[in-house]
Parts: sequence; structure tokens; C-alpha cells
Amino acid sequence: MKPLIPIYTLEQFAETNNYALLNKDLLSCTVGPDNLDSLELNFPSKINSFSLLLVTNGIVRLSIDFQEITLRKNHIIFLYPSNVIEFLEVSDDTSFQALFISSDYFTNLNLQMNSNEALDILSNNFSKVIVLCPVSMDNIRLNFDRLKHLNEPENETIFYRELQKGIVNLVMYELAGYAHKNQAHILKPFRKEDIAIKFAHLVNQHYQKRRDVQFYADQLFVTRTHLTRTIKDVYLKNPKQIIEDKIISEAKILLLKSEFSISQVMRELRFDDQPTFTKFFKKKTGFSPNAYRKSLATA
Repeated sequence: MKPLIPIYTLEQFAETNNYALLNKDLLSCTVGPDNLDSLELNFPSKINSFSLLLVTNGIVRLSIDFQEITLRKNHIIFLYPSNVIEFLEVSDDTSFQALFISSDYFTNLNLQMNSNEALDILSNNFSKVIVLCPVSMDNIRLNFDRLKHLNEPENETIFYRELQKGIVNLVMYELAGYAHKNQAHILKPFRKEDIAIKFAHLVNQHYQKRRDVQFYADQLFVTRTHLTRTIKDVYLKNPKQIIEDKIISEAKILLLKSEFSISQVMRELRFDDQPTFTKFFKKKTGFSPNAYRKSLATA
């Protein structure tokens, strides 16, 4: 039986809308008067990605998890994989830019928020509408445009992934900094997403030494059951999967570096011995660490 509300992966959404992408974990696109007809109204759906929606002109009335909200010029909102989105009405002069980020990509951004206050802004306020000043809006529009350009196959460069990651981080810091400075311009909190982003931040800090879900639940002052339910709602994965995905992501980065032996990678990631690391890596990727490194050399 098909779900009543269609659920798209980011790749499926890109293919359905005829976007050719170098990096299928990212999609930056623009909707304006010339292509407003492509926007399906009164059609609730989910996209399994994080997304930023920036209104650059006009009025957009939409429903998020069946709660109606109106966005106007200079408004930006951060949306989650668990959100049901439905466009209800757009004015004829509407234009907006959207950035979609896959869950895996987002959880591996390694955002460095050492200040508790800055982290609170990042988690608590990205689930709200932020009213941007013209300068911040122009900065974010420019970065959305750069991401779109870098992700088009005809514009491929050797370091396009590194550039993309840097720009996505820049957008996130821009928003966090702006929200921190302009508390009065922030609307609509959602508690669930606060916990999820703080969890991802803690994983980035502690994944090498702490792989038990209870540790993270304790750090967030919630029960393990509540944390598991919340993370599954937001990221569509359980906490253990998020932790293991982070370890694998870091292992792949280290295996790219020829100066690191397999044993050094194993020690860097705090595995007790090489067989345990090899078994874990192969279970998650289908390759042994050595085979994965050889596949990179022949790619």
C-alpha cells in the first residue's frame, strides 16, 4: 500500500524535477514567476532531507505538519526530514530559493559551535522563521547561487565537494550569527528538532570515545527511549545509526590519506584492535578498509 503522503528521497526529488546534480546530497534551486506553474499546490509531501526556504519576493502560504504559516520577502525557514510540507497559495510575484541537504551530509558537516549560547541559537532557532535583514539575505542568496553553479555537471572542478561543504557551513554560521544577534526577528520554536541538532553536535564531539546511546541521552537530560524516538522522527534513523555513520564517514576520510596505515586509522577512531575495526567497517560499507583504500586508488 502506498503511503497517503508521498515521501521522496532527495535523489528522487531531483530526478522528478529534472535536476542534473554532481553531488546528489545537495540541491539548490530557484522558483519564480517563470516556473511557478511547476509548484504543486494543496499537495502534502515529505522530502527526506533538511531544507532551507528563502523567500526573495511575494507571499508564500504553506502548511508545515498541518500548521499554516505565511512567509514574506526576507523570511527564511529551516525544515526537517520529518516535516510534511504543503504549499497552499503563492502570490503571482513570488520567488524563492531552496537548499536541500541530505540527512547524512547534514550530520557530517562538523559545525564547530563551542559556545553553548551559539549552539542554542543553531538548534533552537533553525526550526523557526527568521526575518533577515537585506544584507544577510543577499549573502545567503549569493551562497545558494554558488552552490547551484558548483553542482551543475558542466561546472565540475576538482575541489567542488570541498567548496560546497565550505559554503553550506558558511550559510549555517551566517544564520546562527544573525539569529544570535537579532532575537526579536525569530519566530516559531519546535522542541523536537532542538534535541536532534544538539544530539548531532554531541556526536561530532564525542564519537571517538562514546558510542553508547545512553551517554548522549544523559547529556541531553532525556531518557534513552525519548531520544531514540526523537532522532528517528527528525533524522529517520536511530541514534546508533547516526553514531556509526559518523565513525564510517571519518574512517573514509582517514583512509584517503596515504600517510595513515590501517592500524593508525583504527587507533585514531579508538577501536581496540584491527579485526574489530575491519569487521565494523566491512559490515557498514561492504569493503574491508584495505579493499576500500585500493578501490580509491583505482577509481
